[in-house]
Amino acid sequence: MYDFSELSKMLAGQDVCGIPGLECAVSVGGQMVYDECFGYSDVDKTKKCTSNDIYWIYSASKVITCACAMRLVEDGVISLDDPVSKYLPAYEHLFVKRPDGSVRRAENVLRIIHLFTMTSGLDYACLHSPLIKELVASGHGSTVEVCSAFANLPLHFEPGTRYLYSVSHDVLAAVIEIASGVRFGEYVRRVLLDPLGIKDLGIFPSEEQLGRIGAMFKYGNGTGKVVPMTSENSFAISPEYESGGACFFSTVSEYMKILITLSLGGTSPEGYRFLKPETVKAMTENHLCDAAIDDFCANKFFGYGWGLCGRVHIDPVRSCSLSPAGEFGWNGAAGAFAMVDSINQVAIFYLMHVRGCQYAYRSLHPRIVNAVYEAIGNATK
Repeated sequence: MYDFSELSKMLAGQDVCGIPGLECAVSVGGQMVYDECFGYSDVDKTKKCTSNDIYWIYSASKVITCACAMRLVEDGVISLDDPVSKYLPAYEHLFVKRPDGSVRRAENVLRIIHLFTMTSGLDYACLHSPLIKELVASGHGSTVEVCSAFANLPLHFEPGTRYLYSVSHDVLAAVIEIASGVRFGEYVRRVLLDPLGIKDLGIFPSEEQLGRIGAMFKYGNGTGKVVPMTSENSFAISPEYESGGACFFSTVSEYMKILITLSLGGTSPEGYRFLKPETVKAMTENHLCDAAIDDFCANKFFGYGWGLCGRVHIDPVRSCSLSPAGEFGWNGAAGAFAMVDSINQVAIFYLMHVRGCQYAYRSLHPRIVNAVYEAIGNATK
């Protein structure tokens, strides 16, 4: 039906660029039209990548977390305008850093929408701060306990005024936990995983699933060479911490069930309505102010803003992408790439297991997107 030969040719040649193994899947109209594996999943190159392989998807977890939080918004359990302190009281009195290193009381209220849009003023360094390390060492390492403790650290700016990639979606997971009355992972299982028949996606892998997690590598961006590293999830800072920003493992096909559902306006091909079409439509819109977009584009994501479920495509001319304005999704620390196009009902998911590979984010992911749209014949809308 579609000619993906150019996409396959490109992906098959990624070993030359230092990527040992990968898998990429594409769906159109709710149907899988492409799913191919290339390379090897072990250090010694004796095990070819297969669709049975499991990966840590890291920040591609954010798409799941945000989508599940939007289910609570849709159901009227939480509101985007709610103060975070309504659910996590520690956030009622916050401090903001001054340029001279001192702190002052925050003037703006930190709201739920600021967690969605990474405009909270939090950062990622706080996850490994002495305060959090001491908390975890003392046996208080649950999602709510850790995320509440972040409130003791000063923000980088007034909530809502700038963009900074951070633990905001971890805090969003803690809000989900309080608002739903069950642990974050349990809520995700109830409203998303079980209804979609997803088994090989979760937070804490079984022994059998651990055996299917591929080797992890670290990328040398100057040389294109990779070296093996531990395959553990470094964002799992305690056995009780369910990081909404980076906790999930998955196979490609299981995660694709989620992307397909979102690409169809929130209803799965089997008829399970996870979200309303108008909720998914809200995910296609940028929610950053101009100053915050400048912050985000400083990371070289030209033509994109940030919405309620990760990056949002807003300017195809500046991005040089064939995907339409309104497609959304996010990446992962080991090279994952997730994209939802609910306009044309297209979804793309790409996985590899190479940490720190800027080549993937800046070059390979955009090329994958354009190769897909060239194959399916959709012009930018």
